[in-house]
Amino acid sequence: MPEDATLVAQCLRGDTRAFDALVERYRDRVFSLAFRILGEASAAEDAMQESFLRAYTRLPLYDPAQPFSTWLLCLTARVCLNARRDRATELRYLEQAAKAMPPVATLEERLYEREQRRTLQRLLMRLPAPQRAAMLMYYYEELPIAEVARALEVPEGTIKTWLYRGRESLRRWLEEELA
Repeated sequence: MPEDATLVAQCLRGDTRAFDALVERYRDRVFSLAFRILGEASAAEDAMQESFLRAYTRLPLYDPAQPFSTWLLCLTARVCLNARRDRATELRYLEQAAKAMPPVATLEERLYEREQRRTLQRLLMRLPAPQRAAMLMYYYEELPIAEVARALEVPEGTIKTWLYRGRESLRRWLEEELA
């Protein structure tokens, strides 16, 4: 399989099949990040399409010194945050997120796992959107703090603060629910 940089170079020379290969390679990761930020499958699908469209049109702006995956996920995060600002109802997202979680072995395990994911998703949705995006990019996508900061266009110190506050909020909310 060709390297990302090779595919980008081919795409910049007009080879649309090269971009198709990049889409195929990153489709799942882009959708996953979009779904975690937006909390709804159809909104994540729309954000994924928008992200790839923007990536294609902005490909000349891509810096080949940076990993393509990071650039694409940062672009996706921005698309999702913009879409998130336009959203009103979060309960609908929680219902669909709960349905989309993969099942585990036994019924009891599946119910427990579903409840945990619902709780975590519900609590994540209580966080401010930029803080939630930072937590998802850092913990779920495992992007370095510097890349998260670049994607969200804030200083690294702000990302560290958001991650700390987000963890503390989630911990406190979980403790309140268990009490």
